[in-house]
Amino acid sequence: MMLTPRGVQRFYGIWFPLLSFVSRRTGLVPDFPSTHGEGSVAVNDAATLRDKLWADDSLRAAFIAENPAGLSTDDLALVKSWDARVRGTFYVFRQLKKYAVFIPERGEPLAYAVLGLGSPIEDVIPQPPPSMVEATLLPFEGKIIYDSLLVGYPISFGSGIRSSLNETYKAAQDRGRLLTSLSLGESGIEGVRSRNAKLLALFVQHMARPNVNKRTLDVHRATIERFGEDYLLGLSPPRGLMDADAEAIALYLGDMGDDVNLISFKHFVRFMRDTGRASWESGEAMLKELQ
Repeated sequence: MMLTPRGVQRFYGIWFPLLSFVSRRTGLVPDFPSTHGEGSVAVNDAATLRDKLWADDSLRAAFIAENPAGLSTDDLALVKSWDARVRGTFYVFRQLKKYAVFIPERGEPLAYAVLGLGSPIEDVIPQPPPSMVEATLLPFEGKIIYDSLLVGYPISFGSGIRSSLNETYKAAQDRGRLLTSLSLGESGIEGVRSRNAKLLALFVQHMARPNVNKRTLDVHRATIERFGEDYLLGLSPPRGLMDADAEAIALYLGDMGDDVNLISFKHFVRFMRDTGRASWESGEAMLKELQ
């Protein structure tokens, strides 16, 4: 549920020099300390520098290029990896033993497994989960942390919101969208491929009937597998078949022209819709693109 003490020390050993650099470069908060624990820091001062940092990537690029704190190559690479940060409003849905579950306020089913820094996240939010916060999530050593500053809202949520969050969390788990890392390397891509393979097996099982021969099933599977491998995995960030939508299908059809088996796509979309893996509205929108 928390970053290791060594990890916390490493983070603040980078974070304070970075904010201090922003302070000197912009003049927003004079004399901001460059070392954690060097002096008392007002939360508002740190937030001012943090907001400026995330609003202007040239500051981080200059910090990496000049390296005023003499950081290691690995530490500078970590600062660079914060290109993949995620900022926004989140529900802190649940505090688990290993991490807190953050769910974005809007969008498709998605959840982030976030580690606390010096304290469990449930101890630094205004009330027990579910709670709403403004946060910036960062990749850190293959895990997800936040940038040390959370803005919480003292809002209580009723049974309707709680039920909706629970459904979103379950959908994120089913789709492989409970993210434990913001850096999707080769292992992450292999995870998407693995989930695609399981989904394709269920699709074929759903289609199997006495009057449908194996060759036809193989064609359907190969058509959708090709869509996932050649198109969805090539997007930034890579996406799985569970994340297919009308826009992706339209763009893929535009690229492929007549070299697409539309019947296979229609069967796949109906499978997704009828088994609850895609909403009815999303399924109908995809089918419209396949007319």
